[in-house]
Amino acid sequence: MSAIIRLPFPARELFPNKTKGRQWGATSKIRAEQRTAGKLCAQAALQTTGPQEWTDSIPVSLLYVMPDKRHRDLDNCLAASKAILDGVAEAMGVDDKRFKPILVDSVVGDGEGCLIAAVGIRIESGVAL
Repeated sequence: MSAIIRLPFPARELFPNKTKGRQWGATSKIRAEQRTAGKLCAQAALQTTGPQEWTDSIPVSLLYVMPDKRHRDLDNCLAASKAILDGVAEAMGVDDKRFKPILVDSVVGDGEGCLIAAVGIRIESGVAL
């Protein structure tokens, strides 16, 4: 089974370079908001596909549509997306450790940016949005 989920771009406060040296409490509210957003977006996307049965390993492709032309490391984008992906896993009723492999790519967008997650299928940056 598969689903394509449009998610918010990760909050800049959750990028590893921003959280360095800060206590977990400084970002806990933002993490909770991101998790809720991930869950709500996934629930909305999964409603259109109907009930899903997921295999042991669930391939996930993440396409970051960058809000501007500033350089961001993809490994930092993935780290900042942890709470969002936890929300997606919760909406799917699975443990996020089953998300493997995780493929990560990016394109430059304009404006607010977003994260496109293809769960159960693989997407690449050549896909028209």
